[in-house]
Amino acid sequence: MLSLKNVLISCALVSGFALAQTPLGGDVNGDKLVRERAELNKAKAELEEARQKRDMEVASRWNDREKANQERELFNQKYEEAKDELDRLMEERVRLEENVRVAREDLAQVKANTESKRSEYMALAADKGILEPMSQLKDRGIPFQIPQRIDEFNRTEKSMALYRDDPMRIANSVIELAKKELAFSREIEWKKGELIFGSRVAFGEELRLGGIYAMRASSGSDSSVSMMLPAPGDKGQIFTWHEMNTAEPRKEVNEAFRMAKDSAFAMVPVDVLLSTTLSTELVNSEEKTWMDRVKQAFHDGGILMYPIAALLLLGLLIVLERIVVLSIKGASLRYRKVLKLASEGKMDEARELSKKLHGSIGKVVKTGMAKDYPNRAAAEKAIEEVFAGEVPTLERGLSTLSVLATTAPLIGLLGTVMGMIQLFQVITMHGTSDPKLLAGGISVALLTTEAGLIVAIPLQFLLTFLTNRADTIRARMEKAGLAVLNSRWIQG
Repeated sequence: MLSLKNVLISCALVSGFALAQTPLGGDVNGDKLVRERAELNKAKAELEEARQKRDMEVASRWNDREKANQERELFNQKYEEAKDELDRLMEERVRLEENVRVAREDLAQVKANTESKRSEYMALAADKGILEPMSQLKDRGIPFQIPQRIDEFNRTEKSMALYRDDPMRIANSVIELAKKELAFSREIEWKKGELIFGSRVAFGEELRLGGIYAMRASSGSDSSVSMMLPAPGDKGQIFTWHEMNTAEPRKEVNEAFRMAKDSAFAMVPVDVLLSTTLSTELVNSEEKTWMDRVKQAFHDGGILMYPIAALLLLGLLIVLERIVVLSIKGASLRYRKVLKLASEGKMDEARELSKKLHGSIGKVVKTGMAKDYPNRAAAEKAIEEVFAGEVPTLERGLSTLSVLATTAPLIGLLGTVMGMIQLFQVITMHGTSDPKLLAGGISVALLTTEAGLIVAIPLQFLLTFLTNRADTIRARMEKAGLAVLNSRWIQG
């Protein structure tokens, strides 16, 4: 377009220059001039057409550029969206990779646990210790059906040795053995026939209640009765037959056999204490009186229980003596009538009546009325002498009672410390395998502290009561003395 424009402009300039050199006039020149003007107009038309084409081309290019800009903006927008989506996908990928890593670690842990459980499961075949609890029940129970039960245990152990690769089969055999032991513990077996009583054989009946109790009785004139009990000193681990030599146990066992034959009674093998040893202790125990319990407490608490008891006895004696003395010292009948007579000037009558007064308050009033003192100061000194003699009498023994109430728990604490030291020595020698031994030792060690508190608490209450009583009497003595002085020297 620009080249065409330049050509047209050059043509127009050449034509104009030629017209300027041509003289006016003449037809030839006129025709030439017309032609040249026609060519010039044609060139102008072509130039205008070229300009229009140029403008259209420019508009077309502008539209193309606008379209390209719009497409570029749309591309940029889609590019940003795609970039954001790519970033989100990358984050999601990282998260999924982390989840996969955690899942792989969990899977590895599960595999390890599975392998461990599998090893434990497979090791069940070689672990004969699982039979130990049932073996202890067999050994510590009453010795009935021992050959058959031992045979069952041996058969189970042989199965555990033969089928090492089949733990489920071993588990089933162990469960079957446990079922048989449980069935034995709840069976009621009653048989008749020849029975062994010591060194002789007699016909009789034998009754077994599970694995916790058995008894037998022979029939005939020479009736013998024996019971299956733990052997002394073996804590119930070894059971033997004990023949009843006294009439009372024989009578009770025979009565039990008669009751068992009656269909109205039902027998259930139950050990309510879940311990043969405790059951035996319960059977052999006797009901104790409170004196027996006190003796047992003194025996268990040790030598320090005696000084604690002595403190209690001494404290009660002091309390009893103080109650009697303070009751006598606190008597204050009719002293107000003496004060009234003195205030009315009837001194003779007041003195006669004051001689009948008793107690500490009576002494104060009697001293204030006994003489014709020259002045009030002399009377006050006489009353103060009475106070000096009576107040120590009121408070005598209270400090001793306080010492007793304080000393008793300290002695009890000393006994507890001594008991704990002995208990730790026992633990050092025998260990801590027996919780019953530890609990019993601790309870015995705490007996002295309990006894000390039992003594100290009531003594402390009684001390407070007696102290308040003495303070009350002293306050009433002061009030009575002041009233006597005021009645005789109202203006003093």
